[in-house]
Amino acid sequence: MLTKDFLLTIGLFLWMYFLWNRRRLYSMALKLPGPLGLPILGIAIECILNHRKLTIRTKYMDKYGSTVLLWLGITPFIATRDPKVAEQVLSAPECINRSSILTRPIAHGLGEGLLTLEGAKWSERRKHINQAFKHNVLLSFFPIFNAESKSLLTLLDSLVGQGEKDILNDIIRWSFRIATQTTVGTDVQHEENFKNDTTLKSYQRGMKIVILNILLPFTQNKIVALLCGLEGQRLKIVTDIDNMIQKIVDKKLNTKTENSAQPEMQSVINKSIELFRNGEMPMQDVKGECSAMVIAAFETTGLTVRHTLLLLAMFPEYQEIAFEELKELFPTAGYFDVDYEDLQKMVFLDRVLNETLRLMPSVPISARETIRDFRLSNGVVIPKGVNFGVDIFNIHRNPDYWGPDPGKFNPDNFLPDNVRDRHPYAFIPFSKGKRNCIGWRYGVLSAKLALAKILRNFKVSTSFRYEDLEFADNVGIELIKAPGLAFERRT
Repeated sequence: MLTKDFLLTIGLFLWMYFLWNRRRLYSMALKLPGPLGLPILGIAIECILNHRKLTIRTKYMDKYGSTVLLWLGITPFIATRDPKVAEQVLSAPECINRSSILTRPIAHGLGEGLLTLEGAKWSERRKHINQAFKHNVLLSFFPIFNAESKSLLTLLDSLVGQGEKDILNDIIRWSFRIATQTTVGTDVQHEENFKNDTTLKSYQRGMKIVILNILLPFTQNKIVALLCGLEGQRLKIVTDIDNMIQKIVDKKLNTKTENSAQPEMQSVINKSIELFRNGEMPMQDVKGECSAMVIAAFETTGLTVRHTLLLLAMFPEYQEIAFEELKELFPTAGYFDVDYEDLQKMVFLDRVLNETLRLMPSVPISARETIRDFRLSNGVVIPKGVNFGVDIFNIHRNPDYWGPDPGKFNPDNFLPDNVRDRHPYAFIPFSKGKRNCIGWRYGVLSAKLALAKILRNFKVSTSFRYEDLEFADNVGIELIKAPGLAFERRT
């Protein structure tokens, strides 16, 4: 009996100690609206049962307001669709770090890089890697963009008359090939694992493990990972990717640089090797940085192209306007190169691309973690270590900034007169502030070039209705049902 009473006393003491340590979180919760959810579980079960639908957050924001506190288990998570709050968060030095919920699994699975580094380390690395995304460097990538887009056109031509097909894997393969070549160099084309898509599959399997680690954090535990077989899979994936990058790094290390001022010498791998030679970056980080850039580029760019084609198939009247613009620039269909000056003339396609990124942003949420206490403009203090989600998907559909029908596909949203008076953080497909997407110009240029070639050569159609699209949270936005596209040749 004494032992039982003693254990109950110890248990009660530990419970009180736990609650006391979290007192600031509960104080914050009293000042921010939001659902309590189930005891201990919060809204986690609802998210899982509803396939992580993005409309779950929309529902709560419609009910409680544009900035809400959601409990994911016993972890508080603040989400906002208010551009003013987003500006505060994305501009604040207290929120410079990405959420460790995301960065730990990525770093563990695929290595350290700009995606995962924190504070001063991130800031210093960003200064160096910025040089790999200067205008002249991006222009040097156009031969790769054009060559790989030509291969994509050949593949799509084989689908003519075949009915509706889900082309996501084909688009992802195209974007992976350009992302890898522009990151580590065109020499990668000679690697067998690159040619047979083994490396692409390794990255995709690695991201599946990362997503599992994010959704079920206990799988990051080494013992659990070993028992589940995840650790063995992870090590094989890392080894396969590292071996490919290491071969290219070794070749570059053994080659004398002729002219470091050439744009191709400013690529991510060459800048990383330069830092390695200067003793500023360990070799593991060279490989991690290259992997991080490939991951950040290929899925997001691929999704943008696929989603733009999908929306134009659903709204053929806008597709015809885009086609006429392209036909004026390129009177003859077939294989043609597109240069930077050509892209600047595609004014309507620009608006279509922006409207696609508004309704279907490749990354639906930008999650930050406070490195010290942070005070919102309404006076609420967000304690150190709290995760804050800038909900890009719902910011882009906030009726206070996009009108009474914010889900409507309307490229005219990006006419100059409509853009001029809109809050600068009402449209943030590449995040914003100091930690915005380093490769956003790269993504826009490569996506727009591919779209120009596809839309000039093919008419796309689908029987899937826009109203039936459903979106889910993932590292990149996910469609719960995958619509197919049919292709018809243009002349």
